[in-house]
Amino acid sequence: MDLIGFSGADKAYAVSRIHEELGRPMVVVVSSAKKALQFCDDLKFFLRNDPHGAVVYFPPYNLLPFKFLASHNETAATRIRTLYNLIQQDRLPIVVTTVAALMKKVIPKRTLVDYAELVLEGEEVDRDNLVNRLISGGYLSTAIVEEPGDFCTRGGILDIFSPMYPDPFRIELFGDLVESIRFFSAATQRTRENIKEAVIIPAKEV
Repeated sequence: MDLIGFSGADKAYAVSRIHEELGRPMVVVVSSAKKALQFCDDLKFFLRNDPHGAVVYFPPYNLLPFKFLASHNETAATRIRTLYNLIQQDRLPIVVTTVAALMKKVIPKRTLVDYAELVLEGEEVDRDNLVNRLISGGYLSTAIVEEPGDFCTRGGILDIFSPMYPDPFRIELFGDLVESIRFFSAATQRTRENIKEAVIIPAKEV
């Protein structure tokens, strides 16, 4: 299919119509992160504000030539969360990404699925094994949890900022038994919401 003469939001409109007609997953590649975010906004508008969450943004790392290991935790969290959601969900997504993002290798699907850990309230968990698993998944042990990829242990309390969620969560253990799990604010450290389960995925792709 060749499409010519499109500019601005016209492209997003065309993609939205094709997606609605074909009902298949799509990948849209643009030249920069700024254009990708704008394309996502346009797509959501034409998809009636995207009630089913079809529009997915997969960002590139903002790496500088002289700091090749530098990357933002937020970007790393968004990428790994997007990859995991694409595996787990049945929706038909429109993935919007950039050339730079496509040029980087991603974590193998099987590795990501095998790492994922579901922690349930009322079930037992091996605390030491979980801590070792966090470290192997790229998590950093810190005094307090502030950013995605941080974790902290204090006696029977384990704070984890999994990239799966916008807030970190706190696991309270009685021995090996998970007594409670609750989201809390990284800024104030105050409890936001009690939950029954939480998913832990790698903090980084490497």
